[in-house]
Amino acid sequence: MTETALITLTEDELNTLVSIAIRRAEVFDDMDSPMASDAWHEVMVYEERIARITRPEEITGGVARVGAVRAALAAGQRLEAAHLASLYLAEDSLPPERRAAMERVFQLDREHRARRFSALARTGRLAELDEWRAIASKNPRVFPLAA
Repeated sequence: MTETALITLTEDELNTLVSIAIRRAEVFDDMDSPMASDAWHEVMVYEERIARITRPEEITGGVARVGAVRAALAAGQRLEAAHLASLYLAEDSLPPERRAAMERVFQLDREHRARRFSALARTGRLAELDEWRAIASKNPRVFPLAA
């Protein structure tokens, strides 16, 4: 779906699409499918769009902001997640509980990666994953699933 098509969708339509996309991403995650990353990227796109058309203090707006950051992390796009979080946390009207939820999403991501890559976590080298992904994503022909 193109950005132009997303602009014409209503909030209710976007909420329906994001719910379907989240379920698809969760199924791919459960199957350890390489498609999970793309599915979470789709979730991020929908959540970002909902965040753009809603106010941060609204329940839907706050949830969409946290959801966009969570989806970016789930897609392996940690730099994008950090960028989105900095934008959303800069919004004065974002409620404290949404700010805490956003911080919690990052904490859960760190814990998940530490469990998945325990040897790197034990030696304090977990940050190397992000560096490798950044390098690999610049040349997707070498590692197409890393991009």
